Amino acid sequence: MRRRSAVPGVLLLVLSAVACGNTARPGSADALCSASYEPRELVDSGPLYPPLPADAEGTRGENRSTDAAAIKKVAATVCGLPEPPPDPICTAELGPSYRLRFVDTAGRTTTLIAAAYGCQFVQGLGAERVDARPLWDALADAGLPAPRGR
Repeated sequence: MRRRSAVPGVLLLVLSAVACGNTARPGSADALCSASYEPRELVDSGPLYPPLPADAEGTRGENRSTDAAAIKKVAATVCGLPEPPPDPICTAELGPSYRLRFVDTAGRTTTLIAAAYGCQFVQGLGAERVDARPLWDALADAGLPAPRGR
């Protein structure tokens, strides 16, 4: 009986990974979380309540900031949030979420959804983040809507 070599499969996998390279799209978390990020505007929509989808337009007002220093602080805070453990234990309540749309000086847009309930997950940075409490403080410091006492 002849054994098949695993080398072609492994080689294909390695070549696929190398060929893909860095596929970050403009406006991705890579741009938002880079030290050279130059913000133009942050739009904070919320609170948005289930069962409405977090991307539903017009569920609450939109608030904007063009204060570059405040936006950089919010971006740095959200980029510094931890990734969740493999088996997070979260409360089961529902509550509001917030949609944050960052626009940089090149016109690139990065949109995040931050939940103000349960484990307070933040989505849109590639890897999901957890425990958005520092984000709420940064938004409040920027004069934007944020949940209180979470």
